[in-house]
Amino acid sequence: MHTIEPYRGDPAAAREVEESADRACPRPASDRPPHRFTTDGCSMFPDDGWVGCCVEHDFDYWCGGSSNDRSQADERLRQCVAEKESPALGWLMWAGVRVSGIPWSPFPWRWAYGWDCCRGYDSR
Repeated sequence: MHTIEPYRGDPAAAREVEESADRACPRPASDRPPHRFTTDGCSMFPDDGWVGCCVEHDFDYWCGGSSNDRSQADERLRQCVAEKESPALGWLMWAGVRVSGIPWSPFPWRWAYGWDCCRGYDSR
């Protein structure tokens, strides 16, 4: 379930963000994650003016992919947060997702969380 507003309380907003995640996933429709997209915003960080960066990062983490795909997603998060807030916070969030987002972790914010745990990285 979504844990942040507006997605938690507004079914139309929830459908819209779920459809956006589906469009952002580069996999063919037949190879999409079996669990629907959800977002908790910035997980262990405050949901401030950069929460949109975190939701877009969640699109990538939900879909999964290769180790390189994850590196690129984490770098996009860093750059987005750096632009909206500060380079230091961007680096801090980047370090946080690099450490806590590994696909073999039991956490709901792991890489490829749209799949059953623990999928790992795609070989592509």
